[in-house]
Amino acid sequence: MHKTFISYHHSGEQKLKDELVNTAESKDYFIDKSVSDGDIDTNLSEDTIMSKIRTDFIKDASVIVVLVGEQTASRPYVNSEIQAGLWGNNAVGILGVVRDDLFDRIYKKTLCTAPECNCGVELKTPTPLLKEKIPFLVRENNLRLENEKSTYPHYKDSEAYCGIYRYSTFINDIEKYIDEAFEKRSKIFDIKKKNDPGIKTISRPFGVKLF
Repeated sequence: MHKTFISYHHSGEQKLKDELVNTAESKDYFIDKSVSDGDIDTNLSEDTIMSKIRTDFIKDASVIVVLVGEQTASRPYVNSEIQAGLWGNNAVGILGVVRDDLFDRIYKKTLCTAPECNCGVELKTPTPLLKEKIPFLVRENNLRLENEKSTYPHYKDSEAYCGIYRYSTFINDIEKYIDEAFEKRSKIFDIKKKNDPGIKTISRPFGVKLF
């Protein structure tokens, strides 16, 4: 398994993060550190802040797991960690892992009935909560391969640069999903690498969310 950085809201998802780090399967793979108040001068330029996060915190990681809870999308440090991981020409692999109770409110189960497909497969269809609860760069990169040609009106998370998975699904097969995120780095995606101006980050913590 590949070296993996966990980005999370400390007061919200500490228990889930500890559970991941302490699983036998992942014990030696997760990088157990994150950016906190005072670690970085917030008056520095955005480029400098991204460079420092990448060098001082994410340097050894090839994948970022974003643990998503109720307040994750509005946390400046989480949004900055995600952006730093995608910064430049060597973006890390990334995946969103959503706590089960929230996942069930962000997505509803539907069946494909599109005329051009009508396959009857079970889909996870976003509710309005998606834009409020999923960090900007996680949801913006939950898109199909740039060169993927398909007549189907839907696609799997394995086809998107950033898959979004239920926590209980992820923890039952950690290596599979981290390997999947790592392997996507060698494929052609139109990766969204920068938060929109209204998203809260370290360099603009009081921005208004564009939701």
